[in-house]
Amino acid sequence: MTSSINMLQHMISRLRFSGKLLHQNIIRCSSTATSAPKIRQMHAKESPALAISQTADGARLRNADLQVIHGLDKDGYFLGVNDQGEIVGTIGAIRLTDELGFIGFYHVTEKFQNKGFEEKLWEKAIEHLGDRNIGIEVAVDDVQKCQDLGFKEEWKTGRFQGVGVNLPPEILVNKAIRPLQGMAMGKVVDYDTSTSGIHKVPLVLGWCKAPSTGYAALEDDERVMGYGVIHPLHNPITHRIAPLLTENVSIAQMLLLTLLSSIPNQKVFIDAPLRNPSFTRILTMDLKMEQIGETVRMYTKGNPGFPVQKAFGILSPDAGC
Repeated sequence: MTSSINMLQHMISRLRFSGKLLHQNIIRCSSTATSAPKIRQMHAKESPALAISQTADGARLRNADLQVIHGLDKDGYFLGVNDQGEIVGTIGAIRLTDELGFIGFYHVTEKFQNKGFEEKLWEKAIEHLGDRNIGIEVAVDDVQKCQDLGFKEEWKTGRFQGVGVNLPPEILVNKAIRPLQGMAMGKVVDYDTSTSGIHKVPLVLGWCKAPSTGYAALEDDERVMGYGVIHPLHNPITHRIAPLLTENVSIAQMLLLTLLSSIPNQKVFIDAPLRNPSFTRILTMDLKMEQIGETVRMYTKGNPGFPVQKAFGILSPDAGC
């Protein structure tokens, strides 16, 4: 049987569709022969260029955060540069493990769409990932198109927008909830690794440090049962809850309220898998958050073991973690 990578290379060579693939960025390929921008690896100092792929709903990450995410695979991000040295395209092909990769941060400027350049970016990404199980996050409208390319739908993720809450201090008193600042972060890193199956120590440590605010839920024996972080975004007084990774919805709710109380009346986003309907009800019914978008997680070889039932807030849909 032809390997999945050969199948994908073959399918991408005849990719000819329009849509909102990878966060509503358009992929439209044609066979028209034209000179394309040069593709090269992205250096860490150039990682702010990944922001051009971010959605326009105000949830853009800070440049410093993009640099931290770049560290997931320093060789796995690529730029398209025109003759004037301007960046006209980006794609991330992140080797999360020896068996798992993820494609995200895709963008091509309008001038270079429909000229074959998009295909070259995708071919570069797939070449970098090899025969790994490849994940992507796509708009709902593009699921069938991606299934035709060999991807399998695994779950849907909703993007929710709301505001922080004012809660009386007595409601927030819970000895099981501890601030991450001052904690031995090794426990949190170990929990993240054992739960997600992805060893990403620099990302977890970099994401959790100030100006982020984070909390962990601990058992009486000091065993970590979950953690969550509220992170400032590029726009002023705008935040993102990510990640929110816990053993159950009750712990997720406690951490969520603690995080929201740290930013009263300020805008906040969270990307939450819709496999957890009770948590979705907390967001929409109790906290009056609005679902403003929906994407679908897909893989070429099926879910690699991502703990979707324990993931109440995704760190980055573009990075697959």
